This record gives sequence, C-alpha cells and structure tokens, in this order.
Amino acid sequence: MTYSDPVSILMVDDEPANLLALEAVLGPLGQRLVPAQSGQEALKRVLDDDFAVILLDVRMPDMSGIETASLIRSRRRSQTTPIIFLTGLEKSPEMVFEGYSAGAVDYLTKPFVPAILRAKVEVFIDLEQARRNLKREIRERERAAAELEALNLLLERRNAELAAANAELDAFCAAVSHDLRTPLTHVEGFIELLEASAREHLRPTEQQYVHTIRESTLRMRCLIGEFLRFARLGSEALSTGPVDMEALVQDCRVQLAREIEGRQVEWEVRPLPRAQGDETLLRQVWMNLISNALKYSRTRDPARIWIDAEQGEEETVYRVRDNGVGFDSSKAERLFSAFFRMHAASSFEGVGVGLASVKRILARHGGRVWAQSRPDEGACFCFALPLRAPTAAESAR
Repeated sequence: MTYSDPVSILMVDDEPANLLALEAVLGPLGQRLVPAQSGQEALKRVLDDDFAVILLDVRMPDMSGIETASLIRSRRRSQTTPIIFLTGLEKSPEMVFEGYSAGAVDYLTKPFVPAILRAKVEVFIDLEQARRNLKREIRERERAAAELEALNLLLERRNAELAAANAELDAFCAAVSHDLRTPLTHVEGFIELLEASAREHLRPTEQQYVHTIRESTLRMRCLIGEFLRFARLGSEALSTGPVDMEALVQDCRVQLAREIEGRQVEWEVRPLPRAQGDETLLRQVWMNLISNALKYSRTRDPARIWIDAEQGEEETVYRVRDNGVGFDSSKAERLFSAFFRMHAASSFEGVGVGLASVKRILARHGGRVWAQSRPDEGACFCFALPLRAPTAAESAR
C-alpha cells in the first residue's frame, strides 16, 4: 500500500544490523523511517518530531527500552504515541506486564516475521493518516465557519444598508408623489376655468388641445397615485393572520363585475387552500392578477379564466390562467418591473405598476411570483406563499 502523506516511524535499537533489518522490512511501506541507537537519541527524536509508531528494543545499554518508554510517555506531546516492544529474549509474564505498564501496545519477539511486523505497523500508519485527515477536516471546517461568520456579518451589514436605502427611497417617492399633486391640481383647476370661460371662443382644434391636456392630467394623477401606493408597500407593517383565499377571489370577482358587463366570461375556480399573510395586501395580489387576466382576454369570446392552487410541503402555489393575447415568455421577468409595459398603451390601459406591486407584496410575505405564456395562447401567472408566515424581521429584509 502506498500513502500520499508519509508519516514518521521511529526505530530504536543499539544494533545497527537490527536497524537495517527493520528498514528492509518497513521500506516498502514508503514512510519516513527514523533510526535511533539509544534511548537518549530516541528521546531527542521524540522532542523534534511526531511519530505514528515507535519500534523499541527492550534490552539496550545505558537506558533500557522500558525506561525509554516511561520517559516518552511522561512527555505530553508523546503520551499517546503507540510503542511496539521488540525483544530477543523469551517473553515472561513479568516482562510483558512491565512493558505494558510502561505504555507498550504490543510485544514482538526477535527474530520476528516480516509480514506480521509490517501488518502491525500498517495499522498504526492508517490510524495516523486518519488522525491527520480528521485534524485537516476540523481546520477546514473551522476556517469555513470563520469565513461564513464573516460573510454573515457582511450580509447583515449590507442588508441593513439596503433596508435603510430602501426606506429613504420609499420616503423620497412618497414625498415626490405628494408634492407633484399640488401643481397638478393647479393645472386641472385652470383647465376647468379656461373651458368655462373660453369654450365658445375656441376653435374645434383648440378645444381638442384643451381636452388632450385634461386627459393627460388625469393620467398623470393616476400615475402619481399608483406610484405613491407602490412606494408605501415597502413601509407599511404587515398584519399577518389566516386568510381565506377563496373569499378574496370571490370579493375580487364582485368588484370587477361592472367592468365586464356585456362580456361573456367563463370562470373555473377550484378550491383554494387558506394562507398566512396580510389579507389587505393579498387581496391586492388577487385583484391585480384577475383584472389583468380579464383585461388581456377581452378580445376573446368567450374569455376563460381558470383559478386553482396546489399545496406542497413548504409552500402553496396559486395560479391564475386566461386564454388572452399572451406574451413572449423571454420577457417574463421584465413583467414585474415597475412601469414596464409588455403591450402598447393604446391597446391595453394601465400604468405598469400592478405586477411590480404583486412582486413586492409577495416578497414581503417570503413568497415569489412568475409567469408562463406564449403569444396569442393565453398566460398563466403563478405565485407561491410559504406555509409559515414570515417574521417581522424576515418581512423587513
């Protein structure tokens, strides 16, 4: 067996021939073999290096293997280093007891069988490799944990900065929208005065100009109102609770009934699971999606609207599908951008913030929204809400 990360093996014997024999037996293992010819030299080696296993001769002059093992075990760094005793004498129970008491893990009698010695040493090599791998993995995990903590701190700081910027932007949008209404009111007032005082003196073309100005101011007022409502979506606190989605859909159909008078509309509304969220905001989601489905299917006779849902383990997906004009699916993501219009304003009225409001409301609920369609083949708008309502902190983020 070969190892990519060699370990050190200490061989201690006062006979050079015995050290050569050990090198010959253990050489094929491909490890770093460190010889020592006395107990003193072995202790110096242990101070400088860590060993996977120590092969220690029992009988040596000056310092015996038993004494050397006791001193090795007395040092904290080498307390757990495995020691295999090698002896040329007959093993007696007293000798074995003394050796194990000194910290030996095994006893081999010379001349030893090379395959047995190699197999025993391999066990400790594998253990050392496993220990190194474990330490390496621990270091990597500690480093990854430190990096993750740093990233989390950075993310929290960025989130706080983003939340502050969004709050400032919402306040700015609200202020601008409010301030724009005053001059617009003046324009509308003076247009009414001009029509009242000068209508008889205006030529038809001039009357058309005045009419165009009036229509433009009305559209401007509508834009400002929608812009203000969109800005407020980020600042109003959620009032979370159980929401009857079937009741919301029915309410929206009642409110939209007048808009579809004279049209043939076929509805298919299947059972809808209840949700956790802000009822007022979720009603706005349904109103936007259903009114869109009605608007973009008004060229169909009959118009067909399908509403259903599918509940999963973590979220519920609600769908509103129609047989209307559809759109190019490659532009689906842009649909949810504020003031983006997929179709010409002359074809379908609107200011382009309805779907952006839907996306913002669902994001505050921890949900998501997407659309699927093909030109002239209708559209399907889907939104998902988690089964667990988000906390106030999660909603703020």
